[in-house]
Amino acid sequence: MPEIIVKYKSAKALKAIQELAKAFDLVIENRIVRDTTKHPGDHSVLPITFSKNPDIKALAGIWEGRDITLEQLRKEAWGNRI
Repeated sequence: MPEIIVKYKSAKALKAIQELAKAFDLVIENRIVRDTTKHPGDHSVLPITFSKNPDIKALAGIWEGRDITLEQLRKEAWGNRI
């Protein structure tokens, strides 16, 4: 089924869109947009899942034998944003 996205600013506009959808037998799906800035400590708003029992040793030694400093790593990862 083809899809379109309709953005609206008021409850009155939404009501009109819903009435139009009924008249033309259209399906309206509510897309949930999660704002992570409102709940920075709440991992449930992130679009990823976290392990219940993480293996903290899984990444041990990944930097072993590599000639890179923390400062270089940060610069490569973040560029000019730090």
